[in-house]
Amino acid sequence: MSLFRTRKQVLLLVPQIVLVAAMYAYPVVRTVVQSFYNVSFGSRQAEGVGFANYREVFRDQAFWEASLSSLYWTAGNLAVQLTVPIFLALLLNEQFKGMSLARATFMLPWVVPTVAFAVCMRWMLLPKIGIVGEALSATLLSGRQFHVLGNGGWAMPTLILLNSWKFLPFGTLMILAALQTIPREIYEAAMVDGAGAARRFRHITFPLLGSMIWFVGFLAFSWNFNTFDLIWLMTQGGPGTATQTLPVLIYRTAFKTMRLGEASTISVIVAGLLAVLGLIYFLKMKPREE
Repeated sequence: MSLFRTRKQVLLLVPQIVLVAAMYAYPVVRTVVQSFYNVSFGSRQAEGVGFANYREVFRDQAFWEASLSSLYWTAGNLAVQLTVPIFLALLLNEQFKGMSLARATFMLPWVVPTVAFAVCMRWMLLPKIGIVGEALSATLLSGRQFHVLGNGGWAMPTLILLNSWKFLPFGTLMILAALQTIPREIYEAAMVDGAGAARRFRHITFPLLGSMIWFVGFLAFSWNFNTFDLIWLMTQGGPGTATQTLPVLIYRTAFKTMRLGEASTISVIVAGLLAVLGLIYFLKMKPREE
């Protein structure tokens, strides 16, 4: 009877296993195989080139520029998305009139579709016709026109702020949930001992939030490093290559220059890099339980 039940459970898992293999395993294997071939998008002919694609990619200046842009993009997003949510969560954790409405309204950026958000913000940031561009011109720029997304020095910071605005509700909600698990008695005991707000945050709140901040940091790193839609919809990697991250470079290589073999090679390199960084993150940065 036990053996029959085990076989039945395995059979029930077969459809899920086949679905996962079809959706994830096959594309991964196909990408790895194509990285060793010189193949163009839409062509059925493929020429085996061994590691030539890897040598070509590592010699390509565009790959290293995109790698630096990806690091800049990821680090900038993490700096915002791991600091601002803590203070927002502390604010939303207080009892005040309209608390429920404030928490519900705060989730709006998370539920707004990325496509609609990116297209609207791109138009709003345009000089002369965009409301944000006109506001900047009338206040900070003394009437001068300035295209934020068209400037190589300002395009990436602007995208980082907009992308972080989308992520803040998620990070804040996760940290707020962790805050509400901290017993109030700990704070009351600290206040009796004379600890001020800063000391309570440093010695109680922040250490007890360590595991959640670590978890949110891992999700933020993974999502930000692989972000494509917002960057492509707003700048397409421009101006020039100022906002061309590795996902954008992969798309351009595969669907603009039709070099599917090289695009697969970059994808494999990025996947390997993320696996190594993820392993280091889990082994070296995981908070200790005391």
